[in-house]
Amino acid sequence: MRVIAADSLGFCAGVRNAVRIAWDALRRAEREGVPCYIYGDIVHSRAVMDPLIAAGAVRIGSPEGIEPGIVVIRAHGIPDGVRARFQELGFAIEDATCPVVIRSQRLVRESMRPVIIIGNAGHSEIVSLMGSGKDCFLAGCPDDLLSMPVGSYDAVVQTTFSRPMAEEIARKADEIGLSIRFLNDICPASMERRHALEAILPEVDAVVVCGDSTSRNTMELVSLSEQHGRPAFLVSSPSSIPGEVFSSGTIGLTAGASCPDTLIEEVRRRLCDG
Repeated sequence: MRVIAADSLGFCAGVRNAVRIAWDALRRAEREGVPCYIYGDIVHSRAVMDPLIAAGAVRIGSPEGIEPGIVVIRAHGIPDGVRARFQELGFAIEDATCPVVIRSQRLVRESMRPVIIIGNAGHSEIVSLMGSGKDCFLAGCPDDLLSMPVGSYDAVVQTTFSRPMAEEIARKADEIGLSIRFLNDICPASMERRHALEAILPEVDAVVVCGDSTSRNTMELVSLSEQHGRPAFLVSSPSSIPGEVFSSGTIGLTAGASCPDTLIEEVRRRLCDG
Protein backbone atom coordinates (compact mmCIF):
# COMPACT_ATOMS: atom_id res chain seq x y z
CA MET A 1 0.00 0.00 0.00
CA ARG A 2 1.24 3.48 -0.90
CA VAL A 3 0.86 6.43 1.48
CA ILE A 4 0.82 10.02 0.22
CA ALA A 5 0.94 12.68 2.93
CA ALA A 6 -0.47 16.15 2.34
CA ASP A 7 2.15 18.89 2.22
CA SER A 8 0.43 20.79 5.01
CA LEU A 9 -0.99 18.88 7.97
CA GLY A 10 -1.03 18.83 11.76
CA PHE A 11 -0.21 21.60 14.22
CA CYS A 12 -0.48 25.15 12.97
CA ALA A 13 1.68 27.87 14.52
CA GLY A 14 -1.13 29.04 16.82
CA VAL A 15 -1.78 25.57 18.20
CA ARG A 16 1.92 24.82 18.61
CA ASN A 17 2.30 28.04 20.60
CA ALA A 18 -0.79 27.30 22.71
CA VAL A 19 0.48 23.85 23.65
CA ARG A 20 3.88 25.31 24.58
CA ILE A 21 2.19 27.91 26.79
CA ALA A 22 0.16 25.20 28.54
CA TRP A 23 3.23 23.09 29.35
CA ASP A 24 5.21 26.16 30.48
CA ALA A 25 2.32 27.14 32.75
CA LEU A 26 2.21 23.67 34.26
CA ARG A 27 5.92 23.78 35.05
CA ARG A 28 5.55 27.26 36.52
CA ALA A 29 2.68 26.08 38.71
CA GLU A 30 4.81 23.21 40.00
CA ARG A 31 7.63 25.60 40.90
CA GLU A 32 5.28 27.99 42.67
CA GLY A 33 3.22 25.29 44.37
CA VAL A 34 -0.12 26.46 42.96
CA PRO A 35 -2.78 24.73 40.87
CA CYS A 36 -2.62 24.86 37.08
CA TYR A 37 -5.96 25.05 35.32
CA ILE A 38 -6.91 24.92 31.65
CA TYR A 39 -10.15 26.62 30.72
CA GLY A 40 -11.88 23.99 28.60
CA ASP A 41 -9.60 22.20 26.15
CA ILE A 42 -6.43 24.01 25.13
CA VAL A 43 -7.24 22.64 21.65
CA HIS A 44 -9.78 20.07 20.51
CA SER A 45 -7.53 17.03 20.78
CA ARG A 46 -7.37 14.27 23.37
CA ALA A 47 -3.84 13.57 22.19
CA VAL A 48 -2.93 17.04 23.46
CA MET A 49 -5.15 17.23 26.54
CA ASP A 50 -4.64 13.76 28.02
CA PRO A 51 -0.88 14.21 28.67
CA LEU A 52 -1.50 17.63 30.24
CA ILE A 53 -4.16 16.22 32.56
CA ALA A 54 -1.95 13.25 33.42
CA ALA A 55 0.86 15.66 34.33
CA GLY A 56 -1.35 17.56 36.76
CA ALA A 57 -3.27 20.22 34.83
CA VAL A 58 -6.95 20.53 35.77
CA ARG A 59 -9.61 21.21 33.14
CA ILE A 60 -12.22 23.72 34.36
CA GLY A 61 -15.29 25.40 32.91
CA SER A 62 -15.68 28.27 35.36
CA PRO A 63 -13.54 30.39 37.69
CA GLU A 64 -16.04 29.96 40.50
CA GLY A 65 -15.54 27.79 43.56
CA ILE A 66 -11.92 26.80 43.04
CA GLU A 67 -8.62 27.82 44.59
CA PRO A 68 -6.94 30.58 42.55
CA GLY A 69 -3.83 29.55 40.67
CA ILE A 70 -2.56 29.75 37.13
CA VAL A 71 -5.21 29.46 34.42
CA VAL A 72 -4.39 28.84 30.76
CA ILE A 73 -6.80 30.41 28.30
CA ARG A 74 -7.61 27.97 25.49
CA ALA A 75 -6.54 28.63 21.89
CA HIS A 76 -10.12 29.50 20.89
CA GLY A 77 -10.32 32.22 23.53
CA ILE A 78 -12.88 33.03 26.22
CA PRO A 79 -15.60 35.66 26.67
CA ASP A 80 -14.46 39.01 28.05
CA GLY A 81 -16.62 38.60 31.15
CA VAL A 82 -15.03 35.28 32.06
CA ARG A 83 -11.54 36.73 31.67
CA ALA A 84 -12.49 39.65 33.91
CA ARG A 85 -13.83 37.28 36.55
CA PHE A 86 -10.57 35.30 36.61
CA GLN A 87 -8.72 38.56 37.17
CA GLU A 88 -11.11 39.65 39.93
CA LEU A 89 -10.57 36.37 41.78
CA GLY A 90 -6.79 36.64 41.66
CA PHE A 91 -5.88 34.03 39.04
CA ALA A 92 -2.65 34.43 37.09
CA ILE A 93 -3.61 34.24 33.42
CA GLU A 94 -1.48 32.57 30.76
CA ASP A 95 -3.15 33.48 27.49
CA ALA A 96 -2.86 30.84 24.77
CA THR A 97 -5.53 32.41 22.56
CA CYS A 98 -4.61 32.07 18.89
CA PRO A 99 -3.53 35.43 17.38
CA VAL A 100 -6.09 34.93 14.59
CA VAL A 101 -8.86 34.62 17.19
CA ILE A 102 -7.55 37.61 19.12
CA ARG A 103 -7.85 39.66 15.93
CA SER A 104 -11.41 38.43 15.37
CA GLN A 105 -12.35 39.40 18.94
CA ARG A 106 -10.88 42.87 18.40
CA LEU A 107 -12.78 43.30 15.14
CA VAL A 108 -16.05 42.49 16.91
CA ARG A 109 -15.33 44.94 19.74
CA GLU A 110 -14.34 47.77 17.40
CA SER A 111 -17.11 47.39 14.83
CA MET A 112 -19.48 50.35 14.57
CA ARG A 113 -22.22 48.23 12.97
CA PRO A 114 -24.33 45.31 14.23
CA VAL A 115 -22.14 42.20 13.95
CA ILE A 116 -23.03 38.79 12.55
CA ILE A 117 -20.88 35.99 13.92
CA ILE A 118 -20.78 33.23 11.30
CA GLY A 119 -19.98 29.82 12.72
CA ASN A 120 -21.07 26.71 14.58
CA ALA A 121 -23.28 27.33 17.60
CA GLY A 122 -21.66 26.13 20.81
CA HIS A 123 -18.14 26.01 19.39
CA SER A 124 -15.66 27.48 21.89
CA GLU A 125 -14.47 30.15 19.44
CA ILE A 126 -18.06 31.23 18.82
CA VAL A 127 -18.63 31.45 22.59
CA SER A 128 -15.59 33.71 22.90
CA LEU A 129 -16.62 35.92 19.96
CA MET A 130 -20.19 36.25 21.17
CA GLY A 131 -18.76 37.39 24.51
CA SER A 132 -16.54 40.12 23.06
CA GLY A 133 -18.42 42.98 24.59
CA LYS A 134 -21.43 43.70 22.38
CA ASP A 135 -24.67 42.16 21.15
CA CYS A 136 -24.17 39.96 18.09
CA PHE A 137 -26.26 37.82 15.78
CA LEU A 138 -25.20 34.20 15.22
CA ALA A 139 -25.56 32.60 11.79
CA GLY A 140 -24.60 28.98 11.22
CA CYS A 141 -26.65 28.55 8.02
CA PRO A 142 -28.46 30.80 5.52
CA ASP A 143 -31.86 30.47 7.20
CA ASP A 144 -30.45 32.02 10.39
CA LEU A 145 -30.41 35.35 8.52
CA LEU A 146 -34.15 35.40 7.95
CA SER A 147 -35.01 36.89 11.34
CA MET A 148 -32.53 39.78 10.99
CA PRO A 149 -33.75 43.28 10.10
CA VAL A 150 -32.75 44.56 6.67
CA GLY A 151 -29.69 46.77 7.04
CA SER A 152 -25.90 46.90 7.04
CA TYR A 153 -23.81 44.52 9.12
CA ASP A 154 -20.21 43.59 9.77
CA ALA A 155 -19.47 39.86 9.81
CA VAL A 156 -16.75 37.83 11.51
CA VAL A 157 -16.28 34.20 10.49
CA GLN A 158 -15.20 31.36 12.78
CA THR A 159 -11.61 30.53 11.83
CA THR A 160 -12.38 26.85 11.14
CA PHE A 161 -15.81 27.28 9.55
CA SER A 162 -16.83 25.67 6.27
CA ARG A 163 -15.94 27.94 3.34
CA PRO A 164 -18.87 26.68 1.17
CA MET A 165 -21.32 27.35 4.01
CA ALA A 166 -19.91 30.84 4.57
CA GLU A 167 -20.39 31.52 0.86
CA GLU A 168 -24.00 30.26 1.00
CA ILE A 169 -24.68 32.60 3.90
CA ALA A 170 -23.22 35.52 1.94
CA ARG A 171 -25.42 34.69 -1.09
CA LYS A 172 -28.50 34.45 1.09
CA ALA A 173 -27.73 37.85 2.62
CA ASP A 174 -27.68 39.40 -0.86
CA GLU A 175 -31.00 37.75 -1.72
CA ILE A 176 -32.84 39.14 1.30
CA GLY A 177 -31.31 42.60 1.28
CA LEU A 178 -28.72 42.37 4.02
CA SER A 179 -25.52 44.30 3.30
CA ILE A 180 -22.66 42.40 4.91
CA ARG A 181 -19.07 43.55 5.14
CA PHE A 182 -16.78 40.62 5.99
CA LEU A 183 -14.03 41.69 8.38
CA ASN A 184 -12.06 38.44 8.28
CA ASP A 185 -11.88 35.07 6.54
CA ILE A 186 -11.34 31.41 7.32
CA CYS A 187 -8.00 30.91 9.09
CA PRO A 188 -5.14 30.69 6.54
CA ALA A 189 -3.76 27.59 8.27
CA SER A 190 -7.11 25.83 7.93
CA MET A 191 -7.27 26.74 4.25
CA GLU A 192 -3.68 25.56 3.68
CA ARG A 193 -4.57 22.13 5.03
CA ARG A 194 -7.69 21.93 2.87
CA HIS A 195 -5.81 22.99 -0.28
CA ALA A 196 -3.02 20.50 0.47
CA LEU A 197 -5.56 17.72 0.80
CA GLU A 198 -7.29 18.72 -2.44
CA ALA A 199 -3.93 18.49 -4.21
CA ILE A 200 -3.47 14.80 -3.38
CA LEU A 201 -7.08 13.62 -3.71
CA PRO A 202 -6.79 12.74 -7.44
CA GLU A 203 -3.95 10.34 -6.58
CA VAL A 204 -5.55 8.41 -3.70
CA ASP A 205 -8.27 5.82 -3.20
CA ALA A 206 -9.13 6.87 0.36
CA VAL A 207 -7.97 9.29 3.04
CA VAL A 208 -6.91 8.84 6.66
CA VAL A 209 -7.50 11.98 8.71
CA CYS A 210 -5.66 12.11 12.03
CA GLY A 211 -7.39 14.05 14.75
CA ASP A 212 -10.37 14.35 17.01
CA SER A 213 -14.06 14.38 16.12
CA THR A 214 -14.53 17.47 18.33
CA SER A 215 -12.15 19.46 16.11
CA ARG A 216 -14.04 21.46 13.50
CA ASN A 217 -11.09 21.91 11.14
CA THR A 218 -10.40 18.17 11.33
CA MET A 219 -13.99 17.30 10.45
CA GLU A 220 -13.83 19.75 7.54
CA LEU A 221 -11.00 17.61 6.11
CA VAL A 222 -13.18 14.52 6.43
CA SER A 223 -16.04 16.31 4.70
CA LEU A 224 -13.77 17.61 1.94
CA SER A 225 -12.54 14.10 1.14
CA GLU A 226 -16.06 12.75 0.96
CA GLN A 227 -17.22 15.65 -1.24
CA HIS A 228 -14.54 14.60 -3.74
CA GLY A 229 -15.71 10.99 -3.70
CA ARG A 230 -12.92 9.62 -1.50
CA PRO A 231 -13.79 7.57 1.59
CA ALA A 232 -12.40 9.28 4.69
CA PHE A 233 -11.39 7.55 7.92
CA LEU A 234 -10.99 9.65 11.05
CA VAL A 235 -8.41 8.09 13.37
CA SER A 236 -7.30 9.17 16.82
CA SER A 237 -4.54 6.56 17.25
CA PRO A 238 -2.76 3.89 15.19
CA SER A 239 -4.93 1.22 16.80
CA SER A 240 -8.11 2.95 15.59
CA ILE A 241 -7.24 2.59 11.89
CA PRO A 242 -10.02 0.41 10.39
CA GLY A 243 -8.90 -2.81 8.74
CA GLU A 244 -10.51 -1.87 5.43
CA VAL A 245 -7.98 0.95 5.04
CA PHE A 246 -5.23 -1.59 4.40
CA SER A 247 -7.01 -2.98 1.36
CA SER A 248 -6.70 0.36 -0.44
CA GLY A 249 -4.07 0.79 -3.12
CA THR A 250 -3.09 4.35 -2.26
CA ILE A 251 -3.97 6.19 0.95
CA GLY A 252 -3.87 9.93 1.50
CA LEU A 253 -2.76 11.09 4.93
CA THR A 254 -3.70 14.39 6.50
CA ALA A 255 -4.38 15.80 9.97
CA GLY A 256 -6.25 18.62 11.61
CA ALA A 257 -4.42 21.64 12.99
CA SER A 258 -4.76 20.33 16.55
CA CYS A 259 -3.13 16.95 15.84
CA PRO A 260 0.38 16.44 17.29
CA ASP A 261 3.32 15.50 15.07
CA THR A 262 3.94 12.38 17.16
CA LEU A 263 0.46 11.01 16.43
CA ILE A 264 0.78 11.70 12.71
CA GLU A 265 4.08 9.85 12.58
CA GLU A 266 2.70 6.87 14.55
CA VAL A 267 -0.24 6.61 12.15
CA ARG A 268 2.06 6.96 9.13
CA ARG A 269 4.27 4.12 10.37
CA ARG A 270 1.27 1.90 11.02
CA LEU A 271 -0.06 2.52 7.51
CA CYS A 272 3.32 1.85 5.90
CA ASP A 273 3.84 -1.33 7.93
CA GLY A 274 0.45 -2.59 6.79
